[in-house]
Amino acid sequence: MVLLPSERRLYDCLRQLIHLNGYPPSIREMKMALQESSSSFVQDLLDRLQQKGFIVRQQGVARALRLLYSELPLKGVVQAGYLTEHPERFFEQVRLDGNRYIEGDYALTVSGDSMVEAGILDGDIVVMRPTEDIRDIPHGRTGVIWIAGEGATLKRVYYSEGDNQVTLKPANPAHPPRTLERSRVGVQGVMVGQHQHDDGLWVAVVNP
Repeated sequence: MVLLPSERRLYDCLRQLIHLNGYPPSIREMKMALQESSSSFVQDLLDRLQQKGFIVRQQGVARALRLLYSELPLKGVVQAGYLTEHPERFFEQVRLDGNRYIEGDYALTVSGDSMVEAGILDGDIVVMRPTEDIRDIPHGRTGVIWIAGEGATLKRVYYSEGDNQVTLKPANPAHPPRTLERSRVGVQGVMVGQHQHDDGLWVAVVNP
């Protein structure tokens, strides 16, 4: 979710001051950092940051504010098309702003255009919750599926318990869906988040 310039100024200010001091700034300190005279303007920006999921705060309590973000392992690249080999796995950390995830979740960089109509673009980061059980991917939700002899792909998954086949559907008419024998596919994870790059931040997209 993209931040407006005034929202971004305050968010950058909060990040810097919390990093320097170890605790959130007061409204007065925010006004000074932003060179603003209006407390109501700063309060309005804080409301908008909270509505967009970048902060959580407790009304009426001084400095009761925390940033919402996660630092997850970035484990490589997943094709939004089909691979000829397994995605290379890296273990660097990436900071993802505007959402919090649970232990065990990990990030992948998207390559390809087969999911563009679902808003998942080349270069985005998707957050995966690892599972090997296809029943953990709700019907029509996006997951990373391993195809024997081909590699991993990011697709919408259609499967009903007891079926012998799995259908993988892209979100781009230029890419056809595929229906495969259940024995040919393995599950690596279900998508639980998405982030797009915005001037140095990886901001959350409301597109689970």
